[in-house]
Amino acid sequence: MKERERVLATGLTILMLIVWLGFLVHRSPRFAGSLWGGVFGISGGLLMLVPLAYLVVKRIKRLKKWVTKYVSMRTLLAWHVYAGIIGPILVLLHTGHKFESPMGIVLTMMTLIVVVSGFVGLYVMKQFSTEIRQKKVILTGLQKAYEQAASQLANDPQQAQILRPFTGLMGRIATSFFVRDVATETVDASATTMTNPATVLRLSESIADLEYAIKMHETFKKWFGKWLKFHIIISCILYVLMVLHVWAAIHFGLRWFPASSTSYYDRPAMYANTSPSRFSPLNDQDQTIESAAAVDDFSRYFGQMFKRHWRSPVVIHGIPTTVFDYAGLASEVGQPESDFEQSLAALKRVDPDQLEGGDREKAFWINVYNLGAMKLVAENYPVTSITDAKISTGNPWGIPGIQVGQSQYALRQIEKEILLKKFDDPRIVFAVSCAAVSCPDRTSDIFTSERIDEQLDEMIRKLLANPKKGLVIDRERKTITISWIWSADRNLFGDGSDDALLAYVQRYVPEEIQQWIDGARSRIKIAYFEHDWGLNDIALADGDN
Repeated sequence: MKERERVLATGLTILMLIVWLGFLVHRSPRFAGSLWGGVFGISGGLLMLVPLAYLVVKRIKRLKKWVTKYVSMRTLLAWHVYAGIIGPILVLLHTGHKFESPMGIVLTMMTLIVVVSGFVGLYVMKQFSTEIRQKKVILTGLQKAYEQAASQLANDPQQAQILRPFTGLMGRIATSFFVRDVATETVDASATTMTNPATVLRLSESIADLEYAIKMHETFKKWFGKWLKFHIIISCILYVLMVLHVWAAIHFGLRWFPASSTSYYDRPAMYANTSPSRFSPLNDQDQTIESAAAVDDFSRYFGQMFKRHWRSPVVIHGIPTTVFDYAGLASEVGQPESDFEQSLAALKRVDPDQLEGGDREKAFWINVYNLGAMKLVAENYPVTSITDAKISTGNPWGIPGIQVGQSQYALRQIEKEILLKKFDDPRIVFAVSCAAVSCPDRTSDIFTSERIDEQLDEMIRKLLANPKKGLVIDRERKTITISWIWSADRNLFGDGSDDALLAYVQRYVPEEIQQWIDGARSRIKIAYFEHDWGLNDIALADGDN
């Protein structure tokens, strides 16, 4: 490759390493599963397939003969290099610097190794080849000069006599210190046209050095030939891991794809337990009564558990937030008489088709979602985030982790396909818990049908009153910074425009702020807090709490 191409490839490789090191200052665990995360991931993956073309064409003679009619191997090599670096850069951006899951860590590591090994192998071998070629040219010139000098020296025994003390290893070492002086003292004026003995010795030294350097370069070139074979092998491993990663992403669910609406409510005709209902099906009225009683039992047990483990606000990562005693909650897992297990047992008795609708059903499904999030954490505790690799190597919101009636539900299903679809209330996105520091603060009570509107409004007011994660106003710069939740679900708020978001925020802030927004509306810029996915766990409170 030309020098400018080498400089460009070097710059791109350095950029890739900088992007990778970005995890030291930035992490966005949900970005990989977002729309833009998907765009970066798919684009990077497709670009990483381009280098295969060069490898395949280079090794299949018939294909090479046909392809080179249209595209030179030099061009294919350039595509191989640039696509092989730009693709990984996009893939690293796709990760959002969430290097937690074993698959993600191995895939990222292999990507870096493949790029660096290819870069080093290509350019080091190129450098060795250039060095060997240049040194052989110099060696040829020195050998000619040496032969000429030796021929002249052979005709002058007096000059040759000077060299005898400097034969052997120690003599050669002493050459640089003594030969020039001795030659000067013993050679008469008539000999100045003759070859200096020091010149002959230095020529022989230079020839020996060059021969040794060429031999070492050829050895290194040979080893780097094996290095390139290693590069090809790990590239194949990388492609296998990419296929597994894509399969896992599709298997666990891609959040930018709508979930299927036909799989959530499919239940077998017969109950899986051995209750009398299996043999004597209840009529519709009895089913409704039994399901309603199960909802009440769930609310009672979950409410008791929630209140017992809820804690007043502490500071985590510099952000004031209400927290839970997840260690205490984890101790209830597997204990049949605990409120946690009783809540789950009550849900299995609920028939979603028999729910009453309205605020009672809305409160029920919000509480089910929140129990589901707490269940993911409690069953895998200790963890530091709901995005922890112990919970899921892919998307925790896509795991069918909580059973209602005879069906398993994922958190995403409950939020998107039941709550938002059925109730069309954007406040729901604040009520469903992401079990994280940046989530809206919780009260010690679960949601109830009698107070749900009041509870939802109060939750948003409290969020906007928190300057660390809810709302900050820079009046000088006409900037409002609000929770990331508004950005993630902005299409739920009117037409999704900044004006619609401002109008929604105005409903929950003091009158003075409402008036300021009205006066500066056309000039206001909206920014968003970076969402902190750290677990809202009392055990993770900052040391100065």
